[in-house]
Amino acid sequence: MFAVYIVGTAGSGKTTLTGAFSDWLRDQEQIVATVNLDPAVLSLPYEPDVDVREFVDYERVMAIRSLGPNSALVASIREVVKHIEELKDAMSGIKADWMLVDTPGQMEIFAFRKEGRIIANTLRGDSTAMLFLLDPMFCISPRNFAASLFLSTSVKLVLNLPTVLVLTKADAVPRRYIKRILGWHESEEAFEVDAGAKLKGMQMMFVRDVMNGLRFISSSTPLIPVSSTTMEGFVELHSTLSRVLTEGELELR
Repeated sequence: MFAVYIVGTAGSGKTTLTGAFSDWLRDQEQIVATVNLDPAVLSLPYEPDVDVREFVDYERVMAIRSLGPNSALVASIREVVKHIEELKDAMSGIKADWMLVDTPGQMEIFAFRKEGRIIANTLRGDSTAMLFLLDPMFCISPRNFAASLFLSTSVKLVLNLPTVLVLTKADAVPRRYIKRILGWHESEEAFEVDAGAKLKGMQMMFVRDVMNGLRFISSSTPLIPVSSTTMEGFVELHSTLSRVLTEGELELR
């Protein structure tokens, strides 16, 4: 079974992509299992085969411990780890070709805490990879695109999973913006030309140096535009994931 963790900032489209891509895979006659790891989510566009809310009651954690929403989510993720073996057993009983894991909306609580690493290391398939989602509405400026790549690389370093970058909501922005972002990812010259029009002096030098460092780390990481509404890009996403999961990618040690 291939396990795919879907990670990204709040509003990047993790839950929507989980539902749409799982439907698309089933249309390709693939057996798909979905896993919800967000204890605070109120509703989902898909029916999870494994739901962390069956093990952890976010509202109860918040009420009993008199916590605010963010603190309650941190405490809930800690509770998830206490139930990790039960979650693992629930997943092991599922026979599927693909397991799509929808991670918490507040990415940093999952990606940058030890609990996230424990979950990712325990709930694995025969091969495991990560989709890191980029929001094109945020990435349309060179500086924001550089920041998004930096964030994706940071998460990859922490979770130590082969990664595919996904530019979501491709149907929601003008096509020229998608082409521009793809050009920045593929060409140092294209990025510097567009960045130079808006960044000057030391700021430009800083962003350029950051991008050069990121390219050294993520030059082999594909960036695929997709739409969960039109299913655009799902064929390429499927083939890229299949290649990464089958052939493997060097994990960072």
